Amino acid sequence: MPVTDYKNVSSSSKTNLILKHMKKTIVFALFSFAILNTNLAQVAIGLKTGVNFASVHTTDLIDQAAPDFRYTPGFTLGGVTEINFGRYFALQPEVNWVQKGFTWDESAGVPIGNIEIPLGAKATFRSNYIEVPLLAKVKLGNEVVQAYILAGPSVGYATNAKIITRPRLFFEFDPIKTNVNLDNINYERFDIGATGGLGVQFNLNGVKIFADARYTHGFTELYDFPVVNEKILNRSVALSAGMLFDLQPAPRKTKRPVPSRPTMRR
Repeated sequence: MPVTDYKNVSSSSKTNLILKHMKKTIVFALFSFAILNTNLAQVAIGLKTGVNFASVHTTDLIDQAAPDFRYTPGFTLGGVTEINFGRYFALQPEVNWVQKGFTWDESAGVPIGNIEIPLGAKATFRSNYIEVPLLAKVKLGNEVVQAYILAGPSVGYATNAKIITRPRLFFEFDPIKTNVNLDNINYERFDIGATGGLGVQFNLNGVKIFADARYTHGFTELYDFPVVNEKILNRSVALSAGMLFDLQPAPRKTKRPVPSRPTMRR
């Protein structure tokens, strides 16, 4: 998928181009789902939720000039489709709402007499993304309990963002929330990345209960620093659980009839 340079277009044109890319991705996923479903692949759909620990990947120059960027917890919620090809392989497209961002902490001590007064602030940049990963799923185990490996690309779009500041003097004050206009700060809303993870799944009579841990790394530069060529990229670790429901029953195994032995007459 070619990556469009959105920095050379206006804000309205940028938004329209991003929405067109998202629509094409969703239409392609639905079209693929329809084709696979007609081929009688075993399909299950469901929901998942969990926590997402997000931060950013920076270069050494940014690390030296800026405060330490720490992981910040957020929520994730999404819809999952599992398209099975046999017992051990499946495709898993998802549509997720994910909170991303990072946290930094600035603190100092102000000496008053022989007492040092703590002074500082803790700030969190939090962005909300609609993310569409398309994952390959390899399973290991039996018909009831299976471990699995996930890997594949993801496409995301940042819908909005805010900065949450917590001033500190002796104690921490109530947080101050400030909305951020992403277009005004030349923030790249469209993000392409890769996801990989491990999980376990329990198959219980048409209902599948699963839990997994996954890491997502973005490849799109979020902010264009003037003059210097420095990059800030999204990265996150998510822990989630959910349920899947089979749309059609799995084919039952038919037992071969046991041939009867001829009776011996005396």
